[in-house]
Amino acid sequence: MAVDAATPAAAAPLRAHALSRIAALPARTVLGGIVAISFAARWLLAAAHSTPYYFPDEYIYPTLAHSLASGGRPAVRGEATAFPALLEPLLTAPFWLLGDPYAAYVLTQGLHALAMSLAAVPVYLLARRLRLSNWVALGAALVAVTAPALTYVGYMLADPVAYPLVLAAVAAGVAALDRPTRSSQLAFLGLAGIATFARVQYVVLPALFLVAALVVEGFRVRTAARRFRTTLVALGVPALAVGTVGLQRVLGYYENVTSLNLPVVRLARWAGSDAMVLSYAAGWVLVPGALLGLALMLARPSSRAERGFAALTVLLGSTLLFQAALFSANSDDATARVHERYTMALVPLLALAFLVLARRGFPWRRALAVLALAMLALSARVPLSGYTVAQGKDDSPTLRAVLRLEQELGIGTGSLVVAALAAGLSLVAIAVAWRRLTVVALAAAVLTTSAIGAGALSYDRLNAASLRATQPADRSWVDAAGLGDVTFVQLPEGDRAKVFEQLFWNRSVDRLVLVNAPPVDAFATERAELADDGRLLVDGRPLATPMLVQTWGSYALWDGVRRVGRAQSLDLLAPVGTPRLRLLAAGLYEDGWLRRNGSILVWPRAGRPYHARLRLRLAMPADSQRVTLQLRAPGYRQDVTLEPGERRTVDVPVRADRKAWVLDFATDGPGWLGDHRSVSVRAEPPLLLPAGPPARARPLA
Repeated sequence: MAVDAATPAAAAPLRAHALSRIAALPARTVLGGIVAISFAARWLLAAAHSTPYYFPDEYIYPTLAHSLASGGRPAVRGEATAFPALLEPLLTAPFWLLGDPYAAYVLTQGLHALAMSLAAVPVYLLARRLRLSNWVALGAALVAVTAPALTYVGYMLADPVAYPLVLAAVAAGVAALDRPTRSSQLAFLGLAGIATFARVQYVVLPALFLVAALVVEGFRVRTAARRFRTTLVALGVPALAVGTVGLQRVLGYYENVTSLNLPVVRLARWAGSDAMVLSYAAGWVLVPGALLGLALMLARPSSRAERGFAALTVLLGSTLLFQAALFSANSDDATARVHERYTMALVPLLALAFLVLARRGFPWRRALAVLALAMLALSARVPLSGYTVAQGKDDSPTLRAVLRLEQELGIGTGSLVVAALAAGLSLVAIAVAWRRLTVVALAAAVLTTSAIGAGALSYDRLNAASLRATQPADRSWVDAAGLGDVTFVQLPEGDRAKVFEQLFWNRSVDRLVLVNAPPVDAFATERAELADDGRLLVDGRPLATPMLVQTWGSYALWDGVRRVGRAQSLDLLAPVGTPRLRLLAAGLYEDGWLRRNGSILVWPRAGRPYHARLRLRLAMPADSQRVTLQLRAPGYRQDVTLEPGERRTVDVPVRADRKAWVLDFATDGPGWLGDHRSVSVRAEPPLLLPAGPPARARPLA
């Protein structure tokens, strides 16, 4: 009994001693621990993104890195490109010298993990400049490394590198606004330039800094011009250069930004959507206090640093939300989406604004309560499930986490859980302000952002694993074949993502030729004309290189080639003489569905007349509708009606003289598949049979 009674009493001093030891640790040591643990954990978790699929971005940056490593210049498919955001490719270029795409892929993820984890450092320094205590500043640093956007560590994007740089630029900007010395202004301009070199959207930072300087100086123009003369002079040279060569040439790959429209209503709607998703990404509970904290620092600042931070954060936040809304407003309804990726840097800045409000004793509590209740009403009125359909979640880790929750619980239950979480956090925000429970708010925010990040990682893992299952065991199988330079031939209705996937993993495939197919990106692409004898003519010359041909949306028969390998709707062909198409069924998908309309082409051999029969074996699933397929060719016209569950065979006479014979097919009543394809009937690959009397449509025995 004596031992039992003494144990709790003895344990209490031990716990107190352990806590005191932790509290005595230097802040820099704890900050280093946050960075190190985040780096190790994020690199490990990046393995969930086992293969790139966010195209074309995840193709562009590694391709530029590979080009810089192998040729010393930024190029895509052998053609130099004016791509202004080259920092990430420059940093990852050494990895591609290893000659192993997978090793370069994993090492790039490691660099991204380190970069995003280092974001804790500028956030901590910024917190200290705002006179927050060491431990509160460390809490803000923790928010920076638990933000949902850190799921991008595994992606082949510029965002992981740009994330710590833009936060460092903001920290340097606030320091320069606080004490506008020449060195502080040059430090800001240098970091802003590097952040822009990583991601062009941050090119606005210097202009926003000048506006913030005007705010800090109480809108006294002469005073601001005198104190920030260094910035004005330094910006004069690049401004003159832009005026001389033109903004479009400076933007390069992003030149189309200057031609975007400004639909006010759509811009406002999408800006509101982006702001709402950002509130979730920031942990929700901090947002009402953060907004009031920014207002307090602008209206009643306790230092130049506070007013400078508030002005720069409000300006940057408004600009990033405008950028995100601009791209959505200029997209059609099928591709418009929330761009959380564009606003990711605002999450730790909102946390800092909240913490300043907490340090000032939570004034304006009633206003905070009104804001929190308004956000509660918004979460109930506008469920996030409406943004997760189709491509809506593609640029938002938060929405991908919501979609993952809905996959587990169902859309209705998932939406209810998200709304309940937002309601609970809104009430916590009110309680925190009244009871001044800053630690509770920070803990709730970190738990919320971590949970959202975990959901996004889970979605990413399942998505990447599903895609990986469709790939060959050796993803660099084309390189392994040792054919030298290989040309990717994209036939009609091909899957665009398949092109990027193969170009990423197989660096011997560095040429893209389109055959009646739309462009896949804005980089070097060639078009092939179909000659009368079936040859592919590129710039008037026959294509005679090894070819990687995608057969997802078309079925092709070839002469003059041998098949070296095949992998999931891809044929690797080596020339045996001059490759020629014998038959091309444009619009016949590999899963057996025929497009709503399309054509089947048959070429004569060596310019000699060719007579044959084209056999079509058609069918309709039992759970479908009655469909009539119209077949039209020179001297031939037939309508084939198929009932649900029916199978039919149709023989069509082929008479190819000195050029391709064409059979067009179409239906007036197409069906739609879950992947948004418009289809007509199911069909097996067409057969070319010896010529004979045309067969009438008949059931298949």
